[in-house]
Amino acid sequence: MVNKLEMCIYRKKEEILRFFQNQNVKYLERTRIGWAPLLSMSLENTPYYIENKELFQELSLRYQEDLEKNNMASIYIKQVSRKLGLGVFAAEKIPKDAFIGEYTGVVQEPTSNAGREMGHGGYESDFSWYYLDQIEGAPELEINGRLEGNEMRFVNHSEKFNVDVEHTLFHGHWVIFFKAARTIQKDEQLLISYGEKYWDNDLRKILEI
Repeated sequence: MVNKLEMCIYRKKEEILRFFQNQNVKYLERTRIGWAPLLSMSLENTPYYIENKELFQELSLRYQEDLEKNNMASIYIKQVSRKLGLGVFAAEKIPKDAFIGEYTGVVQEPTSNAGREMGHGGYESDFSWYYLDQIEGAPELEINGRLEGNEMRFVNHSEKFNVDVEHTLFHGHWVIFFKAARTIQKDEQLLISYGEKYWDNDLRKILEI
């Protein structure tokens, strides 16, 4: 008898795109700027970027080609459990520091229902990342993958993470991307640490992997 959880596996790109369509989530290969004034801002001149310029230039140089080509590591989406939902797994061995994928979504102001619990578990803000730099003259922004995003929106949290979250400027705008914190074995689940700030509003409970 086939386990129903084993049937919830999406490996091929066409399977993943169809799954996104069925979930009413628009698939994005690249983050979309939804807050229009940001398009005309020069973020290379912000204090945050200038203070960390060498680091960001190093990251840009190393991962520029991956970002340009919208590269994605060989991964698949699978049901972890009924309680934890979906997760992302390595389809083949991923070397340490290898690029895994950009976390895509819409750059926008936080939604007013960010703390609302969703019917199938989790919160509306579970698919959001802060936009990394508080820009003068701009509201607090986020990269929201709730309704538009890619496979990286399904990477789960664990204190025993094997994926690092990085960010840098790409074509003048901040992007978040994931890279391997260590060698990740075939069929191992990809896990990140959401960071302390993610849990500091008492809205969420940690479901440890």
